[in-house]
Amino acid sequence: MRRFISWLHRYVGLAAAVVLVMSGITGALITFDGEIDRAAHPELRRVEPRPGGASVDTLVAGARAAWPRDPVRMLVFSESPGDAVEVWYRGSGMRAWLDPYDGRVLGLRDTRDSLTGILVDLHTNLLAGEMGRAVIGWFGLAAVLLVVLGTWLWWPRRGRWRQALTVKWDAGPARVWLDVHKVAGIVTGVFLVVIAATGAALALPGVVTEPLLVAFTGAGAKQAAPASSSPVGPPASLDTMAQRARATFPEGRIMRLMMPATPKAAVAIRMRLPGEIHQLGRTFVYFDQYDGRLLRADNVLESNLATRIHAWFYPLHTGAYGGMATRVLNVLFGLSLALISLSGGWMWVRNRLAKRRAAARQRGRAVVPDVESVR
Repeated sequence: MRRFISWLHRYVGLAAAVVLVMSGITGALITFDGEIDRAAHPELRRVEPRPGGASVDTLVAGARAAWPRDPVRMLVFSESPGDAVEVWYRGSGMRAWLDPYDGRVLGLRDTRDSLTGILVDLHTNLLAGEMGRAVIGWFGLAAVLLVVLGTWLWWPRRGRWRQALTVKWDAGPARVWLDVHKVAGIVTGVFLVVIAATGAALALPGVVTEPLLVAFTGAGAKQAAPASSSPVGPPASLDTMAQRARATFPEGRIMRLMMPATPKAAVAIRMRLPGEIHQLGRTFVYFDQYDGRLLRADNVLESNLATRIHAWFYPLHTGAYGGMATRVLNVLFGLSLALISLSGGWMWVRNRLAKRRAAARQRGRAVVPDVESVR
């Protein structure tokens, strides 16, 4: 059994090594992607706070005029009064930033033109869209399996716990790397399982996450959005919808406003209420895009168990659940995943090379006759 588990751990690790190294490093780098991008591009991301504010309709009109090639998909609002409003366009990676106080367009940028945008896309989609996201999800499950198998192989006999948790720095390189591989895996194992499992859950919602939530809670987290009525004139005022959303949840903050993708879709306003763990909130208010009628309000704090569980996945994956301290730890855990994968791959390569050298020496002894026997 131990030989089989060791073989499985080795070759699953080798198959997943490249993706896990990439995921660990990019995950560590994008933990503070918002802060990094604001520091690198203050002309786009930062504004001077002042009284008043532009209406949502003004912001959307400005975004459409700034980039008429693609329809507006979403407005992203910040909790900081000094941040610009970010606009996402449907069907492209184009983004616009607007001053929330007067609606002035601060600039446009394709996400593929920024380092943080590329890193986020690489981490979440392997730069390959939905197919890449699915691949990332399955490799996340592979990482969970590797931690479980590695823990089983590492588990020390009675009285050898201290030895099992020690790196023998004065030993040879092979032993040092083996100890580093084991100790790093054990020390960060629980956190890596959480990060990898929640990443897989976010990447594989229909294949893995929703079926498991249904199996364990009896109901899923997915709920179809309500539909708008038939078109009867121009779209209703988005600013009025935003005011009604605030009236529905007076203590909440609007985080995102999603524009309808089809003639029958609703306008969705995403809010964060006090007590929500998700940094972007998981409370949604839906409006008819034509008459502005309130269609449904989903308070995540009063939702079913599956929805409340699902609201934890993203904060756990990004480290946002505990503030700055857990975000810093998230960086270390990402680098630890890369270190474990690299050390495992290096040990396998070293052992293979050692076996080849030994086989070559053996063949050499078989070809060259012993001098004494000839005499």
